[in-house]
Parts: sequence; C-alpha cells; structure tokens
Amino acid sequence: MTRIAGKDWAHSGVADLYSKIEENGYRIMYLSARAIGQSSITKDYLQSVKQGDIFLPDGPVFLNPASLINAFKREVIDRNPEEFKIRCLKDIQSLFSTNPFFAGYGNRPNDAYAYRAVGIPISRIFTINPAGKLKHELTQNFTSS
Repeated sequence: MTRIAGKDWAHSGVADLYSKIEENGYRIMYLSARAIGQSSITKDYLQSVKQGDIFLPDGPVFLNPASLINAFKREVIDRNPEEFKIRCLKDIQSLFSTNPFFAGYGNRPNDAYAYRAVGIPISRIFTINPAGKLKHELTQNFTSS
C-alpha cells in the first residue's frame, strides 16, 4: 500500500475496482480540487498506488488551475470543492456531442453533487469510504465492498 506522511490514502480495493472498470472498456479520468501546483505529486501518487499486484489504471488527471492557497481555501475552509469539479466536468462535457461520462466514483458527498450536475444518473454515482465500501451517496440504498 502507498503511504504519504504516514497515512495510507488509497481506499481498500480501489485499484482492483478501477482496473475492472477499465477492463470493461471504460476510460478512467482522475479529477481533484487540488491546485495545479500539486500536479507532480498527485500524478506520482496515483502511479504509485499498488494494492496486491494491481496498480491504478492510467488516465488523465484534471486539477484546479487556482493557486495552492486559493484551492486550499475552497476545499478546506469554504468546503465547496465541487464548484471547481462541476466547472471542469462541464468544460470537458462541452467537447462532446453526447455525455462522455458514464459513472462517477468519489470519496466525498461533494463528488456526487458534481457528477449529478453533469447528468450522470444517480444509480451510477458512488462514493468509496476508507474501508473500501462502495455506496450510492445520493440515495443511500446500496452498499457493497
């Protein structure tokens, strides 16, 4: 397992889950409200996540173009990182004639709101808690490991 500053940040089973999603023909993209100045450390981290013999699949990483201080303020103090995520997802969506997003996986309720804002059906929006439990954040009627 990958550790940064003594804490394992990877949710249990996420490498296997994302790898299976990719094996089914879907593309993975990573979206974070972290500042663009953290791009190198974020990409290095994603490439280092190994659970058993499985690494996270490769995919583009979209980060907040704001300064570290502004991104930190939005995420930690204002507690609304979904504002950036919604804008970013809508910009990506505008490049396609149909909705390019099939499902959304996140680790916070804010992620579910961002995915819903770009038309992903709530039945395909999931949050993954640190124990690796997968649930429908917006309906609370499904939980799995």
